[in-house]
Amino acid sequence: MSIEQIHPAITRIRTPFDRTGTVFLYLVRGERIALIDTGAADSPETVLAPALRELGLAFSDIALILNTHAHLDHAGGNADMKRRSGARIHLHALDLPMARSTDAQVEFHCAPLRALDFPPEAVRERVDHVRRNAGEPADVDTVLADGDRIDLGGGVVLSVVHCPGHSPGHVAYFWESAGVLFTADAVQGQGARPGSYPYYFDAAGYRRSLSTLDALRPRILCAGHAYHGGTLSNLPTRTGADAAAFLRASMEVADTIHRAIAAVIRRLPIASKREVAFAALAELIYEIPQLRVRRTDMPLLAGPTLLAHMEAVRMGTYPE
Repeated sequence: MSIEQIHPAITRIRTPFDRTGTVFLYLVRGERIALIDTGAADSPETVLAPALRELGLAFSDIALILNTHAHLDHAGGNADMKRRSGARIHLHALDLPMARSTDAQVEFHCAPLRALDFPPEAVRERVDHVRRNAGEPADVDTVLADGDRIDLGGGVVLSVVHCPGHSPGHVAYFWESAGVLFTADAVQGQGARPGSYPYYFDAAGYRRSLSTLDALRPRILCAGHAYHGGTLSNLPTRTGADAAAFLRASMEVADTIHRAIAAVIRRLPIASKREVAFAALAELIYEIPQLRVRRTDMPLLAGPTLLAHMEAVRMGTYPE
């Protein structure tokens, strides 16, 4: 089932994209209706149109598009959704470059792969993936900042929580009175697929963001993917003790990766970034499940994360 009511005011929409990907979007109803994220380029046509019909809604019923960040699987449908609904697009200032330029988004995702000497065909594959799913660049109607409040009416007030790491301008939306926290990709456990890794580009920012979100003590945590780790069931929505366990597990995973990277850099001070990454993975296999991709010999999405921890070690910015 592509839609599921997880709260009287919240509908979760399962959104497959690009053959093997799945992202979860959230429809939030107050006196106005907001859509948290728009999926990939084809999501409005292939998933949102039938989902809205099933809910007895039209595109024109959506008043606000609340992007958590500008990545292709969360904001790729922005331009099409804007045309269909006229809804106002909201996004944090630091993610505007990726919203406004596909080239900027390609560079964001692919620069770490080149820094780790990934095979050219692996880099090209990632470039094609981004371009295929990012959709048309779409500008933003409302630029968000940490602490902003979005009042949907009917007692539904969402606070903007800036939580960088996965992207510079990633935000979560917190409905404090209901205890609901929409985290998208700010909390990732062990990653979105079996044997993959969490995917972030600023290790210190990601870890600080996890602490910030944990301090909110959410009763319901709504993620952007069905992340693994922390609980027996890998669901995109976790409640109560499972939400707390997932946040703790995500912090433990990040800390484990950081310790491994730091230890390798101490042991092999003149090693290349690629050598550091593989040496760390050799140790981490005992801590974090790995399923390596044949083309790169790394777990899916691990490259940027490992590189981010190398940078945090070099800069001394990772929180103790």
